[in-house]
Amino acid sequence: MIIEEAIKSAANYLKDNGYLHGDKEAEIILSEILEIDTASIYSKYEEKLNDELLERFNEAVERRIKGEPLAYIVGNQVFMGWKLNCDSRALIPRPETEQLTELMIRQIRSLGSAEPKILEIGTGSGAMALALKKYFPASQITATDISEEALELAQENAKLLKVDINFIESDLFEKVEGKFDCIVANLPYVPTPKLAFVSDQILDFEPMVAIDAGEDGLKYITPFLENIGKHLSEKAVVGIEFWHTHGDDVRDLVEKYLPDYSVEVHKDLAGFDRFAVIKN
Repeated sequence: MIIEEAIKSAANYLKDNGYLHGDKEAEIILSEILEIDTASIYSKYEEKLNDELLERFNEAVERRIKGEPLAYIVGNQVFMGWKLNCDSRALIPRPETEQLTELMIRQIRSLGSAEPKILEIGTGSGAMALALKKYFPASQITATDISEEALELAQENAKLLKVDINFIESDLFEKVEGKFDCIVANLPYVPTPKLAFVSDQILDFEPMVAIDAGEDGLKYITPFLENIGKHLSEKAVVGIEFWHTHGDDVRDLVEKYLPDYSVEVHKDLAGFDRFAVIKN
């Protein structure tokens, strides 16, 4: 079977099973198997796929049919322009987290520090910490996660991007020492009762420890804000992501635990309240 036929067959199969962009997904999957960029695949349409490659392609398409996220199937995800390794050890980096990263880049620049000390709590794949290190090469960045597996993935990505990050296995601030100019966190924030509205593609394949935030959705954000004060420099900024109805809750928590700090709530691409920038 030639490449064009394989892609068309897989695309139709995906579309018949509800994947509206089946043609694009088929191209992405096969490009990864052939180890070429997606733009190059069109020039190879008339080339024949050998049996081994065709079998791998069909198996990957079947995984997609069963709902597995595309990023896990191809093993990578682009974040802020950099391709990161991506698998079930950590949550897939999302556009919303790119937004938070961009917000924090602007905030860190406003601090005016040549070598900012930055902490990320709950780093997952390492996406945010790595992007910040790329933007601020002279920064000192520490990134933590409660999951040993997630930290292994983050370390692989740091090696891939050739950046130096201090990774620590820690439950929130448990093993964190010192003060930081910037602290960022994308902690689990979905209230348990709202998991019923989360897609099966997420619930069945991505780590639940990175999603479920207890009955009120504040299981991690509350202790994060309660204990953050002693780790903030004299002039510091904090950035977090939260469930879209929790803007007022975050404001109340900041008023309680960080009374000298102000809160700016920012919306995500869908127009929902999603991010808080906290600064003094």
